[in-house]
Amino acid sequence: MKQVTYAGTSFITGTAIADSLLSLVAALGASSDSASVHVPALDTDDEVGSVDLVIGPASEVVAVAFKTDVPELIDEAAVDSLDQQTRALSRPQAVASSHDMDRIWSLPDLDVS
Repeated sequence: MKQVTYAGTSFITGTAIADSLLSLVAALGASSDSASVHVPALDTDDEVGSVDLVIGPASEVVAVAFKTDVPELIDEAAVDSLDQQTRALSRPQAVASSHDMDRIWSLPDLDVS
């Protein structure tokens, strides 16, 4: 388990979940983007609850190992969702061009002989 601290608040979540969250935070920082995420976490009664976060390029998130007698919180769907968001940030995105593509593609053929 890991204790995650963000915006002056801490919560306990599974190790894989915390690691995926940190990867997403780093990717958002690199892309100057932000996201809203839903993260499974333990509540004050050690029951599984959740935390909703808005993270972005200036987010400072810290995760440290946390010892507890509670079984490791495992949520593959949450890890997959966080990892998918991270991967999406590393894919090239199409952007609109201000160039006149018709003019570029209609250049006369050049005689190279």
